Amino acid sequence: MKVARWIAGGLGLLMVFLSIWQLENATAGLKVTDVVIGDLPVTLISPEYEGSESRPLVLIGHGVAGSRVIMRGYALTLAHAGYNVALWDFAGHGSNPQPLAEEREAAVLVTDAETALLTAQANGLSTEQVAVLGHSMGSGMALAYGTRHPETMATIAISPVDAQVNPDLPRNLLLLAEELDPRFVRNAEQLLERAGGPGGDTQLGTARRIETIPMVEHVTILFSSTAQKAARQWLDEIFGLQPGAEDYTDRRMLWYLVGLSGTLLFFWSLSALVYKLTDRSIEQVTVSVGRRIGALLLGALGATALFFVLSQFGLELNRMLGVLVGGYLMVWFAIAGAFSIVLLGRMRGQLTLPAVTGGLLVFAALWIGLGWLGNYVWLPWLLIPRRLILWPLGAALSMPWFLAVAQAVLPTSRMGRAAWWLGYSVILVFALYLAMRLNPELGFLILILPIFPLVLGVHALAAGPYRWRASFALGGALFVGWLLAAVFPLQ
Repeated sequence: MKVARWIAGGLGLLMVFLSIWQLENATAGLKVTDVVIGDLPVTLISPEYEGSESRPLVLIGHGVAGSRVIMRGYALTLAHAGYNVALWDFAGHGSNPQPLAEEREAAVLVTDAETALLTAQANGLSTEQVAVLGHSMGSGMALAYGTRHPETMATIAISPVDAQVNPDLPRNLLLLAEELDPRFVRNAEQLLERAGGPGGDTQLGTARRIETIPMVEHVTILFSSTAQKAARQWLDEIFGLQPGAEDYTDRRMLWYLVGLSGTLLFFWSLSALVYKLTDRSIEQVTVSVGRRIGALLLGALGATALFFVLSQFGLELNRMLGVLVGGYLMVWFAIAGAFSIVLLGRMRGQLTLPAVTGGLLVFAALWIGLGWLGNYVWLPWLLIPRRLILWPLGAALSMPWFLAVAQAVLPTSRMGRAAWWLGYSVILVFALYLAMRLNPELGFLILILPIFPLVLGVHALAAGPYRWRASFALGGALFVGWLLAAVFPLQ
């Protein structure tokens, strides 16, 4: 058994190294430059060809709770196709320490795009031919930029929000909407109608088109090769095929999953070392299944109801702790967990050295596999100072919920853990969906609710080798605290 574990650990490391190699290889043949102008972090990506400075420049803006990292699939597709690309983090997002403006007006966002364009120019890239692309909140920026700057030769709005458009501006408008979210399809159809309908002439700047991308929703459209290639084809129709253009299919998500699997496998092999410190005793459960399920459900609904009542007395739920929605989630975890613990009764389980060590290994597996490798694909993972100071607070506030879940779940078999994962994921998503319905200012939650079960599932896998409730709770709280500090916009 020991030999099998070490073989598995070696295989896991091999998978991680292979993943990093392939993720790094996505920029082969490209020049990537990171600069900071004031507080605005900008990434410039361009082909490593002689004379590439004169190629068309594409400005790319992300959506709420996104960053320049999550838009890299489009950036790499276009850069390999011969375009120069500029990406940045809007205020309050990623590495930008400035607070996000409450109104998030497109005019404010356009200022960041203008700064990114000047940054590209200062770094030797031509700004004579410019296109702009944006997702969700960034689509509002793109539409406003294309209207404010009529010299912009093409505008691509992904998951478009409402904006002022007309048959003349913005020029050469492409709208990409996700099939699985009818709201954005309707937005795109209304925008297209106000922009003069489909058709037009790319040479005159009057071309208009809408494409509905199949089998994607608001987040997965960012990783859709169909959507990325549609954006590239649109620009090729307008600017012409670029010299040295390469067909690129973004497979980074696949290699990310390989690396995540390898990380989990490697840390599973390390769990054998932790058990050498203990007699492998199993913490017993003395509470019925019905009571455990009821405690989690009532705790979650109780927290949602409490915050609804408090909101009626003026508490701004979406601005708690200075983090848009993320602050609400931190405090929600604390209250829901506390309610559940009271309903479950006295917590059982020892805070031993092996249990704490196991929790730290769970956190390390999640931090590296889900987070650090995710920095290549979708997560701005390394925290700037203003976000880093939120991590201990987020971890402490998340701890009660993970302690309650640990008390409900452990110990059980692998199949039992899978069933419990499904159960507490459904409870969490249902309670937060209800919170969103009761408090419209939390409406942004609808876009990220599908991510929660995935994150909790990976946490359950990482914590699987350990039988201690403290390992499950400590690893989960440390990781979720970091995740909430990393992703949600600063206010």
